[in-house]
Amino acid sequence: MAVPLIIAHRGDSAARPENTLSAFKQGLSVGADLIEMDVQLTKDGQVVVLHDVTVNRTTDGSGSVRDMTLAEVKKLDAGFPTKFGAQYKGERVPTLGEALEVLRGKKKALVEIKRESVTADEEKGIEAKVVAEVERLRMAKEVAIISFERKSLLRFQKLAPEVRRGLIFHREEIPAALAAVKEIGSDLLLPEKGMITEALCEQADAAGVKLATWVVDDPAELRALSHFGLYAVGSNAPGKLLDALWSGD
Repeated sequence: MAVPLIIAHRGDSAARPENTLSAFKQGLSVGADLIEMDVQLTKDGQVVVLHDVTVNRTTDGSGSVRDMTLAEVKKLDAGFPTKFGAQYKGERVPTLGEALEVLRGKKKALVEIKRESVTADEEKGIEAKVVAEVERLRMAKEVAIISFERKSLLRFQKLAPEVRRGLIFHREEIPAALAAVKEIGSDLLLPEKGMITEALCEQADAAGVKLATWVVDDPAELRALSHFGLYAVGSNAPGKLLDALWSGD
């Protein structure tokens, strides 16, 4: 039975404030195989690591990130006070460059392009900005781009064909999903765990497509998925899953 790679979803986000350098470092510490992060664009065109379109949920601020400059975002406390209290007070929203530098030479990064951050601006949009950072850090072989937004992935295919791409999907017919992954020149499909079926696995295998799913935090659920032969599994608690895999539980 193939053992899936374990992806630290937004870093080790059960133990540390999600999408922060602390969460990414903790993901490395527990031995996660890959580190996933989400990116958004600020008002002044800087790529920051943040899941939501607003800063309300995970910081002590409020408002839309696209209406804030990088300097304004950096003033916020990203210690996720509503979840962790003051335990991680002083954490900041990292830039993509800062996050990738933590991982460079250690583990590969999955960078999710949020659908809301994709604009009509192909030349100066989030895709071009992300490619510029990846190239600046010479990490083309250490980064994969994932997204629900097919248009964004097609742009990456054009801008940086050497950077691996993966299509995330939630509710879509299998033939359409496999056609889409072929269209973007990828061999990686990331269906939500409720979409995993024998039929999907068989058709993906026949098409030479690897399957990775999300979000699995319970070792029992991981065991239930084990017979599908998944390539990777995203988890908010990567250490817990890795302990289960290592112990054989």
